[in-house]
Amino acid sequence: MAGIVELRERHRGPVIAPGDDRYDGARATFNGMVDRRPEVVVRPLDAADVVTAVQFAREGDLPVSIRGGGHGVAGHCVGDGSVAVDLRLMRQVVVDPEKRTATCGGGALWDDLDPPCQVHGLATPGGTFGDTGVAGLTLGGGLGHLSPSLGLTLDNLLEANLVTADGAVVSASEGENPELFWALRGGGGNFGVVTQFTFQLHPVGLLLGGQIDFRYEDAPVALTRWRDVMADAPDLLASFGQVYRSPAVGLSGANLSFAWLGAPDDGNAVIAELTAGLTPTRNTVRPMHYCELQDIYERIPFGLRNYWSGRFLGELPDELLMQTIEIFRDPAMAGGVLIEPLHGAPARIASDATAFAGREARWNATFLNIWTDPDMDETEIEKARAFSRSLEPWRVGGGYLNYANEAASESLETEFGVERFQRLLAVKRDLDPANVFRFNHNIANA
Repeated sequence: MAGIVELRERHRGPVIAPGDDRYDGARATFNGMVDRRPEVVVRPLDAADVVTAVQFAREGDLPVSIRGGGHGVAGHCVGDGSVAVDLRLMRQVVVDPEKRTATCGGGALWDDLDPPCQVHGLATPGGTFGDTGVAGLTLGGGLGHLSPSLGLTLDNLLEANLVTADGAVVSASEGENPELFWALRGGGGNFGVVTQFTFQLHPVGLLLGGQIDFRYEDAPVALTRWRDVMADAPDLLASFGQVYRSPAVGLSGANLSFAWLGAPDDGNAVIAELTAGLTPTRNTVRPMHYCELQDIYERIPFGLRNYWSGRFLGELPDELLMQTIEIFRDPAMAGGVLIEPLHGAPARIASDATAFAGREARWNATFLNIWTDPDMDETEIEKARAFSRSLEPWRVGGGYLNYANEAASESLETEFGVERFQRLLAVKRDLDPANVFRFNHNIANA
């Protein structure tokens, strides 16, 4: 390919082109439905290599796609005809226990960041899977086990360094480029290649964590009781509810994650309230450290077919809860619905303080559908879409874009709201008027 030889001379990290043995592996993503062919995949060693890659893209009038952890269900990390900037070699982590900060590369996973922080008894809120990328989770929100106590991931971001569409290296924080800093916290990968993140850390020691499972027949009682507990839950409690059915392995039921950061006896009292009169099929809650809590869910292999769809909700009434449970009564039904409360610290931050669009909501509900047969794509996608349509009477704004294969509508105004979207659009026009970074939930200029 014209120019690849020169790029390899300028770019110190690996450069992988079509026809190379590693090309198909380099363009593979978490979602097996995604089959995109970039013009070239580059794996930078540092910000200077990222600048080289972006400059190469601009010289060739090519768009740029960005891979952090590669875990995004929409597969935005690889774009057809793009220069795919794959940051997986930029995963360094530096912890300052005195300042309680951690700095990591743009390709870091939570498995890279969490352990060196926990060595010092510190953590910053991540998600719920250690193999998730730090970048995607942070730029889109960051709901996890520590969120009620410590805020969303993006609420703990202190500074980000990025390479913009013109190849400039800039920093964004409350004191430097504050409008860009606002946009990065919720606006996704629209504004550049983030090469480094710096987070605030907090003391997080031994806690109560684990999962509690119930039979499907007990789901109405278990999830209604859980909903009532979480409606007034203290910041110390993080818990996500699920109802699911997996015919392939003969399992169905309700599942609650559990994380309690307070006194163990008080946490056990909450568990007793959740389980009173019911017989859980599994209860793994016990004292554990944060890194183990981040590993309580079985990890989802890369390469399966995925379609996820959901909405932010203002309430979770009995009608909605029961119709959600009823979806999985059919023995042939497969998939699950995850319900996440949005309470505590995230709810106390002003809705316009960051670009994140979910603070007005009280719950987030998402249909997670995973399968293997390509012939079932249309049927399986429609299941998730139908669930999202059923949420319309209780919807607040759009959906959580970190989970979404696609936005709820063609215009992201629906997702962000008019004022927030216009503010994001102004930042986009300033930094990326040609929409070089378009492989995301895109804030397009036109």
